[in-house]
Amino acid sequence: MSNAAASARRRWSTLFAALIVVAAFFLVRWIVMTQRPPGAMTVIEAQAMDMTTMQAPDGVQPVAAEPAEERSLAGEEQFPGTVVAWNDEEVVARIPGRVVKMPVYPGDTVRPGQLLAQLEADEFASQAAESGARARAAGLGVTVAEAEVQRLMAARSRAAADAEAADLAVQRSSEELGAASAEVAKARAEVDATAARLKEADAEREYLAAAAERERELYKRGAASLDEVQLAESRANQARERVAMLQAEVNSKRHSVAQAEAKRNAAAAAVNETKRRAQASREAVREAERAVAKARAEVSASRAQRQAEENGAATTRTISGYRELRALDEAVVTERLVSPGTLVQPGQTLMRLKVVKRVRVQFDLPERLAGVVREGTRVRVGDREAEVTSVFGAVDTSTRTFRAEAAMDNPDRSFLPGQFVSVWVQTAPSGERLAVRQEAIQEAPDGSRFVWVMVPIEVEGEPDWTCPMHPEVHEAEPGDCPICKMPLVQSTLTEGFRAEQRKVTPGPTDGWYTAVSGIEPGDMVIYRGHDQLKPGTPVANVPWGDTGPLELPKGSGSSGHEHGGGAPEEEAQPGDEHAGH
Repeated sequence: MSNAAASARRRWSTLFAALIVVAAFFLVRWIVMTQRPPGAMTVIEAQAMDMTTMQAPDGVQPVAAEPAEERSLAGEEQFPGTVVAWNDEEVVARIPGRVVKMPVYPGDTVRPGQLLAQLEADEFASQAAESGARARAAGLGVTVAEAEVQRLMAARSRAAADAEAADLAVQRSSEELGAASAEVAKARAEVDATAARLKEADAEREYLAAAAERERELYKRGAASLDEVQLAESRANQARERVAMLQAEVNSKRHSVAQAEAKRNAAAAAVNETKRRAQASREAVREAERAVAKARAEVSASRAQRQAEENGAATTRTISGYRELRALDEAVVTERLVSPGTLVQPGQTLMRLKVVKRVRVQFDLPERLAGVVREGTRVRVGDREAEVTSVFGAVDTSTRTFRAEAAMDNPDRSFLPGQFVSVWVQTAPSGERLAVRQEAIQEAPDGSRFVWVMVPIEVEGEPDWTCPMHPEVHEAEPGDCPICKMPLVQSTLTEGFRAEQRKVTPGPTDGWYTAVSGIEPGDMVIYRGHDQLKPGTPVANVPWGDTGPLELPKGSGSSGHEHGGGAPEEEAQPGDEHAGH
């Protein structure tokens, strides 16, 4: 039972809480729908509302305007410029040392080569003297090496002459050896011929001796006469004598062969000797050539050493010359950073100079003049006439401008570096052009130019009343918004003027008026009060002072002004002469 009672109590408690929530919801809804002030919205309405469709009520904005007219312009446009020194010179220490002299001060004019500062650094002078002595010693070494080359070349010439003589001796010995060899061959041939005759004679001798012996036997037998025996013996004796004679001749010829062979051997020995001497001479020539090449290499090394020493001496002389710092050009001392007695280090700046006898005037031009301003274009800086001497070849993407420069003589120093000047650039010939005030020309985000022009309002149909918080509400009569209870405002003006944007192309200017193309003569161009304009904004031409409009037009829907109607009679209209400058 206790559990059932507890469950029943919980159900009644839950039901009671739900009833309280429902009652609170209906109470809050009744308060929001019936007791909220005009213009207030519920949370759901605020969340559901499209904020992008909300627009402020149309009103008439005061402006200053005047008609576009033909005006006489000089064809010049004014741009700000900066004077830059013709050249900047920093006097920088290149060696360490103490400043002992500084005879110039800011404002002084210095000449080229004039002493600006002197450093105490005698060790560099000593190094220069030492390097010079080494260079002179190296020069003497080159002279000695060149003399040695000449001596060795003479020795090489003598060796070459000896080699040539040895070659001639070899040739003569070879010729003598050939002659001796020919003589030996001839003697041997004669020996062979004589030996052949000796052999024949010896055979004949044997035959005749045998014949004489037969005759003697026949004589003993009585078969031959004594005369025949004596004749046979005589012939045998003659044959023996001839054999003896030929034997003697063979011996003589063999002796001649021996003599010829001895002569030939002597000639061969002479050839070998002369060849050995020739080989030795040629080797002497090669040795002399190697010695000459070595000596020439030593000469080259000596010359390189001398050149290195001379370069080192020149370097040390140059470094020693760094003790004196001198001006490069006629310039003005603009800043002195140290004083005498200061110990300076290499790279430290001692003073700064600027060349101001001639200056550069640099100025930025809009990119529309990129094809107009060139080298030689006439410019005017103050009362000085000049010409563009350089056009920098790039457009700055952030400013859409490019830089030009004009060089001018500045003998009286009337222009100082860093000075701001006005540069008048001849961008077109002088003449009559349709022009508007320079302040009327505006620049769009894409870089194009435009002006605001007053045009009459032309509306078709009846006036329309709407809610500024709920633009979907449209009523034919004034009243309150059925949603937020705010007063309705007139959404369309039926008379007056509105602002219209016209793209233009600016041209030459005289500093006050600028020539333009893109509008027609007589168009009422707004030159003041255009900061908050949007296409279609109602505008009224009113007198204008230095700080703003001198009077305000009546609005057409703004608080405290009449709705509808249009411009009041006392409101300044386009073309009024009292629309101030």
